[in-house]
Amino acid sequence: MRHLILAAALGAALMVPAAAAQADVTVSFTDRLEAKMDRINAIDGRREEAFREFRTEGTRGGLPPNARLNASLFAGTEWANERLFPDIKDYNVPALFQAMMERGIKAADPDFDGTVTVKIKKLQIEAFSLAGLRGRNTQAAGDVTVLDADGNMVAQHYIWASIVPAYTASRSYTGPDYAYRKAATTTRVGPIAAEFTQKALGKLYPDYDAPGLVIVDR
Repeated sequence: MRHLILAAALGAALMVPAAAAQADVTVSFTDRLEAKMDRINAIDGRREEAFREFRTEGTRGGLPPNARLNASLFAGTEWANERLFPDIKDYNVPALFQAMMERGIKAADPDFDGTVTVKIKKLQIEAFSLAGLRGRNTQAAGDVTVLDADGNMVAQHYIWASIVPAYTASRSYTGPDYAYRKAATTTRVGPIAAEFTQKALGKLYPDYDAPGLVIVDR
């Protein structure tokens, strides 16, 4: 069995889109979250559409026309969800967790031939537009399990994450981390997915500097 932990991360591979990674990761949710997933995807998807047009967190109907000015302010930034899903039709919440994990595994262990399963047991976003997902703090928790090529479990970790972002003053961020506007930390799934997958990848590959959340704002 190949050792899971590499001596160093392959930083250059971070720029490879998620689609280039093998489908080594499966993502599931508790029954309670799964029952709400269609609504979660619809809400987050509408906000993603508005963000790609206005570069402001909100919904198309709730943003003033002058919000489009943000598009020029942040013209050089490589935003997290667009890096992972150039075509918005491919975007949804389970795919987001999967793509972030696959991208990290591709960078840390490009020859990985096992399976990683992620079971999200808690997902709470402070001001999400669905009562069943709102809470006092934005956080996510769940199990991450690694199976080798023969289906034998080689690692399992319980992961809990909250929002502890790095900040950047640049409006043209293109680094390895996942860029979001500050308002997304309380209204969108992406920021907490970035924090959760960073912690998960850190457990699997302690010597790997896994990408996490970075805030790009004025």
